[in-house]
Amino acid sequence: MENQTIYLRKFIDADVDFILKLGSDDLYRQTAGFAAIHTAEEAQKILQIYQKHPNDYVICLKATDQPIGFIELNERGIDERSHLADTREVGFILLKEFWGQGYMTMALMLVFDHAFDEMEISEIWAGHYENNRRSAHFLQKMGFEFKYDAQMPFPFIEQANEKYYLLTPSRWQRFRDKLR
Repeated sequence: MENQTIYLRKFIDADVDFILKLGSDDLYRQTAGFAAIHTAEEAQKILQIYQKHPNDYVICLKATDQPIGFIELNERGIDERSHLADTREVGFILLKEFWGQGYMTMALMLVFDHAFDEMEISEIWAGHYENNRRSAHFLQKMGFEFKYDAQMPFPFIEQANEKYYLLTPSRWQRFRDKLR
């Protein structure tokens, strides 16, 4: 998936330094629950997990091939009776030096078009920690609608309050046109 500015690709072995950069900055643990990583060996273990996921994508700048963030499109369940098999939950992180430049908007537009049009996903869910107002604003800008609050234990941070949002194909169609 690509546009004129960025492209999305699978994780590769060379991304170990990128993972280490994310894991060594407390900001990403506090805002997105990313694991604290202190060594290349720890980064390699996390990288191997991402490499196994079929819908995890590294966001790269076309001009430099530099990885600047990533997107996860995770399964929510496989039970056909619950209808979770055709839903996903999106997670994303962008290096802070690239915030406010439209890169995550571009990347998520590519992923959402792919998810709704090609994968035929019926719903995409997203959550953010209660104190992450930037994510709340961004999700609403992308067309997500707030649905509920949840208290959950998280492995990498003390905070346990999360807000959940929903994006449907019809809502995405309306918001996508506004974002272009």
